[in-house]
Amino acid sequence: MFFVIERWESVALRPAQLGPEYLSSVEALLRQQVEGKCLQSVGYVVCVIRVLQNLPGRIQDSTGLVVVAAKYQAIVFKPFKEEVFVSRASLPPTYTFQEEDAMPSFSDGSLALRTGGEIRLKLLGVRFEASQIFAVATTNADYLGPIEPRDGTAA
Repeated sequence: MFFVIERWESVALRPAQLGPEYLSSVEALLRQQVEGKCLQSVGYVVCVIRVLQNLPGRIQDSTGLVVVAAKYQAIVFKPFKEEVFVSRASLPPTYTFQEEDAMPSFSDGSLALRTGGEIRLKLLGVRFEASQIFAVATTNADYLGPIEPRDGTAA
């Protein structure tokens, strides 16, 4: 599921970044620091929407960097156990590999899983690590599986 969150993050600026472009430097470093990262407490940060507030910076004694606390809004993706969503990768156990097709696929005779195809699946478990999300899912339930027929027309 996707969420909009508000969160504080510290950003370290070099003295050269303290000029007229100070605010844009804070935003650029914040985006670089958090976008595309998987955070245990909030999930995968898709993008920073905007920076809401910057506290005055404080100089670090040992490095000379200016540390600024910035409050920002971001869109995050966090899957939950039992959540049903549309994905592009899964393999139902009843499907067999069809290598004779022009584009190899997995098929049960009436529906096929192809590269770029869409399926509906149910998450059974989710695990977060430093920079990745791992999930176990199934298509073995009612209304789950490929959502387009084998001939490629819309269902």
